[in-house]
Amino acid sequence: VQKTWKLANGVLMPTLCLNTAGLSAVGSERATLAALAAGITHVDFHPGIERDGVAKALAASQKRSSLFLTTKIGKPKPGTSPAAAAELVNKQLDNDLSVLGIDKVDMLMLRDSPDCEVMQAQWREMEGVLASGRARSIGVINYCEGSLSCLLSTAKVKPAINYIMQHV
Repeated sequence: VQKTWKLANGVLMPTLCLNTAGLSAVGSERATLAALAAGITHVDFHPGIERDGVAKALAASQKRSSLFLTTKIGKPKPGTSPAAAAELVNKQLDNDLSVLGIDKVDMLMLRDSPDCEVMQAQWREMEGVLASGRARSIGVINYCEGSLSCLLSTAKVKPAINYIMQHV
């Protein structure tokens, strides 16, 4: 039985996770199917070709109800306005949900930005995603103290997790 962490919002997140970073679509499909066969129930994917492979694996396995799916919002390009950065949140999530053939992810995470107002604008959109039910939880990735202070100064919902990758 796979162990879980209880997130700040009470959602249980499986401890062991397949991360598809750097894999091709074929590689992420094969890795996801192998992970599912091995009993891993948490898949962390990135938008684009890695996500496309996970989508094929989900369609082939029919195991969506037993999986914890994590994705991330890509960093906006330097100089992107806060309003434009905020629009990227829903645009990317809509695309991910469509390709995956699902109506929500379990964890939606935000990367930091050198622009505090960009992070705050994107976080407001993520709070809206959470309220709409298109994500069960929202968190951040590798946030330092300064980024967390920026985000928390306007956040209505605290991040469920500051996800810092650790591996052997």
